[in-house]
Amino acid sequence: NGLRIVARSKKENLGYPTQKPLALLERIIKASSNKGDLVFDPFCGCATTLVAADKLHRQWVGCDKSPLAVTLLKKRLTEFATDGFRDDSKVNPLSSPPIRDDLGSEPPPRLVIKQWLFGKQKAVCNGCDLAFPYKVFEIDHILPKARGGTEATENKQLLCSHCNRSKGDKTMAEWRAWQKQQEGALLSA
Repeated sequence: NGLRIVARSKKENLGYPTQKPLALLERIIKASSNKGDLVFDPFCGCATTLVAADKLHRQWVGCDKSPLAVTLLKKRLTEFATDGFRDDSKVNPLSSPPIRDDLGSEPPPRLVIKQWLFGKQKAVCNGCDLAFPYKVFEIDHILPKARGGTEATENKQLLCSHCNRSKGDKTMAEWRAWQKQQEGALLSA
């Protein structure tokens, strides 16, 4: 078929399990981009894509959260920077993975949430509207996580253990409708 398989040279092999040959990445980048284009590798492993992109005068961005990848990235990009890297100011590997800040602060522990809900609900179950001691209550998601509910405190409530088992993965509206249907069936029987 005329295609030649490109193998990694021993000099090129960094021991990263999914490392691709530099020549292969150069061919792919040449075929799919132009000089000055931006190449993004979201799982850049040992930086082969980044090295190939830089050699071909493309801008590049790469990231990886694997500790092995971070170590190899630092090593390879530092070595490459001293060996003809066009602009070593672009080499800025992080010493630790970035932390998401778009999710708000970390939620309080379950015990704190349960205590807060117990006070808010005045020791009354949100299902059967009966008062119970603290130990009878279980934290429940108003909109189940399987249905798109979140871990936000606003999506949590306390139900007695009986109501929580009965509700299962239904939304509160579905559960209340189901309860009415069950009551109607009992009255008509």
